[in-house]
Amino acid sequence: MKTSTLLLAGSVTFNLVLAAFFFSGPSAPPAPAPVVAAPRPAPKPTAPGPETWAALRTDDLAAQRDRLRAEGFPPDLVRAIVAAQLSERFADRRKALDAAQRDQPFWKNPVPDPARLADHRALAKEQSAALKALLGADPDNPALANLRRQLPNFSDERLEQLAAIRERYDEQRQALYGPARGALTPEENEKIRALEKAQLAEFATVLTPAEFEDYNLRASNVANNLRYTLSAFDVTESEFRALYRLQSEFEDTHPPTYGSLPADQARARSEAQKKLQADIRSALGPDRAKEYERATDYDYRQSTQLVGRLGLAPETANQLYTLRQETLPRGIAIQGNRDLSPADRAAQLATLNTEVQTKITAVLGPSGYEAYKSYGGSWLQSLRPPTPRPGG
Repeated sequence: MKTSTLLLAGSVTFNLVLAAFFFSGPSAPPAPAPVVAAPRPAPKPTAPGPETWAALRTDDLAAQRDRLRAEGFPPDLVRAIVAAQLSERFADRRKALDAAQRDQPFWKNPVPDPARLADHRALAKEQSAALKALLGADPDNPALANLRRQLPNFSDERLEQLAAIRERYDEQRQALYGPARGALTPEENEKIRALEKAQLAEFATVLTPAEFEDYNLRASNVANNLRYTLSAFDVTESEFRALYRLQSEFEDTHPPTYGSLPADQARARSEAQKKLQADIRSALGPDRAKEYERATDYDYRQSTQLVGRLGLAPETANQLYTLRQETLPRGIAIQGNRDLSPADRAAQLATLNTEVQTKITAVLGPSGYEAYKSYGGSWLQSLRPPTPRPGG
């Protein structure tokens, strides 16, 4: 800032002049060897006091912005100061909206008021628009920053267009999600899907075909869900593109469902899923398809995370998966053996359970075994001997 910078510069200059006078006076005898003074740390600038802020502050926010810029305040600090002052102007209106919520008895679960939530969104939008009018788009806007990370090859102009479109649709989605408690109704889910399609369609109007494909591969819901599913699969770019195409085609005709489906739709979806899996095996080839099936198994993904937390080699998760694949058929065979008495069945399951526990403990340690039962080891439940019935 100009004021503090001048003070600092003057202070340093004064110290240098004083040092020169002190060490090179005219009556000083010549020294046998040159004496080098230890460097003195530069004094720290003094923070502006209340009087400085009083001189800079004004209720005209545009003039406030210009004064701060003229004083050399960094852009992010200018934005923070102006945003804080702007927030003060909206504080009373925000408090008025929250008045009813403050009067809610603390012993009762607060029920969201759709009208109040809508008013809050409108107020936040108005405040955001006022800040943008004063300072332009926020370079650190979370939505814009997220798009910039996802789409590093896109220009700022393109990213701002996408962020503006997404913001409009987010408001509509929030209007549906805001008052909802628990699961959405089928009608609300259909509205959410319609908004997703409309948003993508609008994206397509501002992007070139190549950009639109790039967006879908990097930032669409299908791609994001697919990346999560493949988190334990060392997928290549070409494999990801192939899997994305298959998954996208499947979801075009069979979008994600919430709740049960009518019998005919459930059968159609089940058949489509079987075809999807067959197409994936064909696209990946036999060996990679086996790795894919293992990596997309929920328990396997859980165990890879546990192995990582324990600092063990990634191959450890494969050992646990192989043990499961070898052990489960044995447990199923014992459970289904009608020639066994209940006591013999319980004894054989107990022996198998002890065997598996010993093997897993040898790999993960005792505490690791206990953690594995919750993270990837849900299948161990099937090896427990049945609990005797009272009086049985």
